[in-house]
Amino acid sequence: MAKQSDIAKDVKLLKNENRILLAELEEAYKNMEIILVQTEREKEITYRELEQKYHTLQNTYTELYRKENMLIHMEKLSSIGQFITEIVHELKNPLTVIGAAADIALLKDLADDTRNILNKIPEQVNRMQALLGRFKAMAYKEKEKFEPVDINQTLSDFIETLDLITPKSIDVSYELSDDKMIVKGDIYQLTQIYLNLAKNAFDLLDGMSDATLTIKTRMLSRAEARKNQSPYCCQKSDVWKNILRAFEKFALIEFADNGPGIPEENMHFLFDTFFTTKERGKGTGLGLAISQDIAIKHNANIVFTSKIGKGTTVHIYVPIIEKDAVRKKKLS
Repeated sequence: MAKQSDIAKDVKLLKNENRILLAELEEAYKNMEIILVQTEREKEITYRELEQKYHTLQNTYTELYRKENMLIHMEKLSSIGQFITEIVHELKNPLTVIGAAADIALLKDLADDTRNILNKIPEQVNRMQALLGRFKAMAYKEKEKFEPVDINQTLSDFIETLDLITPKSIDVSYELSDDKMIVKGDIYQLTQIYLNLAKNAFDLLDGMSDATLTIKTRMLSRAEARKNQSPYCCQKSDVWKNILRAFEKFALIEFADNGPGIPEENMHFLFDTFFTTKERGKGTGLGLAISQDIAIKHNANIVFTSKIGKGTTVHIYVPIIEKDAVRKKKLS
């Protein structure tokens, strides 16, 4: 009997120890589950952070590569521009001599028909010198110069030069607003945007009959500028929203052609460096990338809309500065 009682006690004791061990195991298991969940969360957080850093690094590398290649291109353009400047200088010298010789000849007693012919020489010399001056301004510029400028005046000056390079098969028309739209900008850089857009339109219109390019300007309110948008633009969405909040009015410059249009699959890459659909030797894929950089410097936005078979329209939105800001600029 004593042995049975001892055995019963031992069994009871073992059961108690078993319950305690089981409870401890359950607690350890729960703790292990918590640790595993925390570990998985930490892993997930760490993975997301690493992924974000990777994307940031990748974007930084891509932007660096883009800027480096653009810098190389700009250095080449600068060298070409300097070369053109030297040619313009060399051409101006003989033009000056021709003009002076004609002026001296006109001082003499000449027959009317001879005088009429000679009178044309100084006029044409002045015209050539003005054209050379515009080519020099477009080809080469040493430093940026941001100042209050009239958008319509920049377009008027550009149009005079554009007439010289417009293909005969393309009809270019202009509708410039009567509003005085003063923006803060660099005339050379703004002209570079106009030139890039015009050249792109000429390439799209090449070989077409009844090809037309229309250039317009008008003033927009903030609400109009916000409404007239498309996803194919050069500014980031959040940046452009901040610009819209900062300015009340915008100058709109429109380049509209009746060309074949741009396929939807190409619209996403318009501002990508080196992206081009032109044949080898006809395009570098840098024109719109450079235009994007210029637009960003001017707090401006370049927006594309296009329909296959109906043409492409490009809108450039440039913030109009307040008249007080223009007045302060003149006084300082």
